[in-house]
Amino acid sequence: MTIVLVAIFIKFPNIAPFGWAIGTVIFLFLCELANILITDRKRNTISPQQSVNLLMGLKVGKILLSLCFLLIYWMTVKTEMKRFLLVFFTLYLIYLVFDTLYLINWEKEAKKKKLLTKE
Repeated sequence: MTIVLVAIFIKFPNIAPFGWAIGTVIFLFLCELANILITDRKRNTISPQQSVNLLMGLKVGKILLSLCFLLIYWMTVKTEMKRFLLVFFTLYLIYLVFDTLYLINWEKEAKKKKLLTKE
């Protein structure tokens, strides 16, 4: 998905400030990659309550990092802020959908493992 988004920005460079748009895609990709790696590493070692806390902590962390990213853009560029915000939040929502699908599958697998270990 990240490659598709980068290709779109290369094909249509006037959508948003080019470097920042590519940077946004890379930033969100790295955030999602970190979320996946952390949740996979902790999958078998935490309780369900800790799992909820971990997922919420990761979401809050992503939101705070995103706000820092937007603040850095605002402090350095200050032009085309509306277009950049539109692109940023569109990309954020796209990654959020894929992250949600991943977490749904993660929870289904956790429930299956829990049922198998009870039997």
